[in-house]
Amino acid sequence: MKKNLLKISVFAVFAAFLSVMVFACKKNETTVPEVVETPSLVKVAEEENETHEEETKEETKEVTEKEPEVEEEPEEELIAKDLGTFIFYFSGIDVWGWTDTQSRSDVNIIAAVNTNTRHIQLINTPRDYYVEMPISNGMKDKLTHAGLYGIDNSMGTLNMLYGIQIDYYLRMNFSGFEKIIDTLGGVDVYSEYDFTVDPIKHYTEGYNHLTGLEALAFVRERHAFANGDNQRGRNQMAMIQAMIKKVCSPEFLLNYPTIKEELVDMYRTNMPDEMLLQLMTNQLVDDTEWTVDTFSVTGSGGSEVTYSTPGSAAYVMIPNESDIAEAKRLMEAVLTEKKD
Repeated sequence: MKKNLLKISVFAVFAAFLSVMVFACKKNETTVPEVVETPSLVKVAEEENETHEEETKEETKEVTEKEPEVEEEPEEELIAKDLGTFIFYFSGIDVWGWTDTQSRSDVNIIAAVNTNTRHIQLINTPRDYYVEMPISNGMKDKLTHAGLYGIDNSMGTLNMLYGIQIDYYLRMNFSGFEKIIDTLGGVDVYSEYDFTVDPIKHYTEGYNHLTGLEALAFVRERHAFANGDNQRGRNQMAMIQAMIKKVCSPEFLLNYPTIKEELVDMYRTNMPDEMLLQLMTNQLVDDTEWTVDTFSVTGSGGSEVTYSTPGSAAYVMIPNESDIAEAKRLMEAVLTEKKD
């Protein structure tokens, strides 16, 4: 795609307004002496015409001299910058309405991002994972319950689990997710299975074009699968893959300012606007497709007392340590790889 067609900066437009001159012909008064012969009407008309032409030339000259020169503002050149690597956390909370509500985080996906190699590694961690939290003094709880104590606690819990440092987060609820998908014009997401969520939609194996409501049902469903929550996690990562592909398209990037206004209060993030804009600029300068890989950690079911419900046991998923180690390896591989 030609760079001159991919401009997201707002350029200043200068308009020059030309004045419309109304030529008022000066009326010449001719005094006729009593003794002097009266000039002919033709001669008088000729003299008046000559006077009018001289005045018109002078006025036209003044307009020409005063007319401002219009200088076009040069188009700003898009410049790619090295944004290196970072770790991003997607958190989906299980409520409708107000985005700032502190609630359980049912979607917990980490993205290790290498902007130089255009490589993203997604790691899904099940909501019932039995893990320590920064605030729990060694006591364990379900990962989803970490969200009850705020986004920082959720990030800290995953940092402890994987030995990483999450840089940025994006947090949204059901309402925000549905609105974002609809604002994007829907997404094309790949389903590994045929399944139905009544009364919303039947999903076929392969690509499905989904509205916001249909996408929400897709990422929430688990009862239709033998692997339950593990398959739900894979579907959630498939949705993120579809969204990444959508937002990397020129159509989205060029309309980002408008889309951003429509999405006010639909999500929360700590990523600075400057970095978001630079990510988009880099994509416009180099529209190479991103490689997005996925991995889900697993575990075994159990019943344990948790930090948030100390009075009774609850269903939890005991982490598979080999999966944890593999997730660490995959993230480290992406963060340290070099561009060819």
